Amino acid sequence: MHYDELGLNHKEVDGAFLPDKYFQIESGKRQVQALAGTPEGTKLFVGARHGLFRSVDRGKTWTHLKEGLFSQDIRALALSPQMPDIVYAGSPQGIFKSEDGGEHWSDWFDVASGLAHPVVSHLAVHQKDPDIVYAVTNGGLYSSDDGGESWKLSFAGKNSDSPPTIHQVVFSSVDLDTVYLLTNQGVYRKNEESDWENVWEDRLPIPHSLISLSAEPEFFYAGTQEGLYKSFNGGRSWVRDRNNDIESVHLIQSSEKNISHLIVASIDQIFQTKNGGDEWKEISLSDVKDELNAPIKIGDLLYLGEVNHSVLLLASDQGLIVSSDEGKTWRVPELETNSEKLASEDRKMDLVKLITEIHTGRFFGSYFVLLVDLATLGLLGLVFSGFWILYQRNRGRKKKLLLSNQEEVEETMIELQETAEDLSLESTEVHDMIEHIGQHLEKCRTVYLSKERKEIDEIGRHITTLDKKMHRLMERIEEFENISKN
Repeated sequence: MHYDELGLNHKEVDGAFLPDKYFQIESGKRQVQALAGTPEGTKLFVGARHGLFRSVDRGKTWTHLKEGLFSQDIRALALSPQMPDIVYAGSPQGIFKSEDGGEHWSDWFDVASGLAHPVVSHLAVHQKDPDIVYAVTNGGLYSSDDGGESWKLSFAGKNSDSPPTIHQVVFSSVDLDTVYLLTNQGVYRKNEESDWENVWEDRLPIPHSLISLSAEPEFFYAGTQEGLYKSFNGGRSWVRDRNNDIESVHLIQSSEKNISHLIVASIDQIFQTKNGGDEWKEISLSDVKDELNAPIKIGDLLYLGEVNHSVLLLASDQGLIVSSDEGKTWRVPELETNSEKLASEDRKMDLVKLITEIHTGRFFGSYFVLLVDLATLGLLGLVFSGFWILYQRNRGRKKKLLLSNQEEVEETMIELQETAEDLSLESTEVHDMIEHIGQHLEKCRTVYLSKERKEIDEIGRHITTLDKKMHRLMERIEEFENISKN
């Protein structure tokens, strides 16, 4: 979306001219789908099925972010490690970007930016370059090297019949230009020396989660269906962690400050280690299960293992679950605000976003979109009926032309028949004339010696008449030949 030349960027429209639907605040429990935060925990973000929320007090209170987010189904979140005010939010309608820590979402990237498949499920920002971003979509992995302004397909799998499903993008903590891609067909790796290649096929079960620890050689922890695996030599060999009792590990997180502090989780269990995996301790969720009166299905986790300020966030179908003491106690904060509508002074929308809403028809509501769809179907029906009418008319013209040609052929046959009859009659007349001339010649022989002028004149007259008849006969024969050729 480039509107700089028109001077439209960063222009806002007052909410008095906008429908209330853009400023409604939904209530009730929210299914949490994505988590992100700064290493120090000064800013935490929660993406839910119905909203995006931010906390600046380590998870105690939460603010519902709405300005510029016309899609409230937030499925992926990512912060730039170098510039934490740059936040990306993935949704089924594309990717939103904020450059002020979530206050405003001025950029929106979708098909027009090259993101041909805008349903986003995972985002990752380069550790050193905030302009390099990866987005996992329903059509493969897309990458951007200009902060999301343009996107290109980076990985879709070599087998087009059954392309791999991508789960996660992981940057190497040792070589920042190396990227790992977790799929249902294995782990793919890309660096400056090689394109995507499938690695560790015979050494590691297909992982659900992977972390790279800054060590020499590089340390890896991988969560698989068969348990927790680890490698201390850059992935050349893997061993299963026998000290961990989780049979299926789906999530792994490590402390930014201390890589020996790890959190691993299955669907409903959490384990923690502070010595790199030599000892594991289960973190109980019984209290929060009793509070929710429902089983907990962990969808994502965020571990900020700071000294004396540890924060552990769990995403679940029942909402957000937060612990500020490494899992000793839990609470379920209400992701709510005090009013059902945004305050009047906060009711504003970015002008570019408003133009997009009007252009797509969302500004007028779903009934308008349905009406447009019905009108489109009606227009297609008219176009189809128009082509059908033209086809029928053309078919009628051809039929008339065929009938006309048949009539012309019949008329020509009649003319040929009449001409043949005329020729037959004229040939009879010529034959009679020749016999008549023969009779006069015979008379001429008998009376020639007496020099009767009367007979001589009669013969001359008959010869002249015969000559005319012969000329006329030849002309009719020529006309018959011409008609026959046509």
